[in-house]
Amino acid sequence: MNVKNIHYFGIKSKTTEMSKLSFLLILSFAFLFLSSCGQRIDPDRQWFMYRGNYASGVLDQANLPEKWDAKSDENIAWKTEIPGMGHSCPVVWGENIFVTSAVGQLDKGDIKTGIYGSIGSVQDSSVHDWNLYCIDKTTGKINWEQTSHTGVPKQKRHPMSSHANCTPATNGEFVVAFFGSEGLHCYNLKGELQWSKDFGVLRSVFFLVESAEWEFSSSPLIHENVVIIQCDVMENSFLAAYDIKTGKELWKTTRDEYPGWCTPNIYFEGEKVRIAVNGFKHRGGYNFETGEEVWNMSG
Repeated sequence: MNVKNIHYFGIKSKTTEMSKLSFLLILSFAFLFLSSCGQRIDPDRQWFMYRGNYASGVLDQANLPEKWDAKSDENIAWKTEIPGMGHSCPVVWGENIFVTSAVGQLDKGDIKTGIYGSIGSVQDSSVHDWNLYCIDKTTGKINWEQTSHTGVPKQKRHPMSSHANCTPATNGEFVVAFFGSEGLHCYNLKGELQWSKDFGVLRSVFFLVESAEWEFSSSPLIHENVVIIQCDVMENSFLAAYDIKTGKELWKTTRDEYPGWCTPNIYFEGEKVRIAVNGFKHRGGYNFETGEEVWNMSG
């Protein structure tokens, strides 16, 4: 599956106004790509993080429809309105779909698409709610929703961006939502908050023009009950690991890097587990157990 199978509806080619209830989550087929109810859930067949199984973007034998149409409801199982705005992708485990959104009191959700050369930010200082939703894959019913944070955004967003850009991640026991300056939050599958982390202001800006704030967008990953996050920001960039059950920091490695919007991933060097990261100054590999940098090369 790739992102064309799950759509956020209502974006036109130019400026589009998106009200609080204008995000439409549309799924083509309730079955999509996961195992049916009553069957054992195969972790390798779950779309559990940004771009699926370790960001591969691929799931074979998914039995997806070749075409669908939202207006005629051809090959559409259900539609569920999600308030607010979010550029994050849905993730799926078993019968649960998880998606995030940021709901602003005054932000109309204007989005500008295309190439137009502006580096400016959206000037909105209204109070927002940063929400995580759990949706039933078969019916589209919202099983639960939790507000992770309420307040004025600590960073402005780019006109092409939102305040909920990071795709959540799950391991079938917990789900993690990362909202940048508004924190990292872990829930169990009942929607009960397990722990939260506040990293202060993560300045995701254009490094040549620091007033150009574009909002945070690096998604978390989960491997062997460890949450990995990459925070390349204007000051104090870092890569860090946290115990998914307790939120305990396992290690934190500083990075000499400009602000970026890249998501880390896992790869294997024989039996050794490595974390791959991309960046403006350099890309590199890190020891999964210790956070020690193993190699780097220019970006």
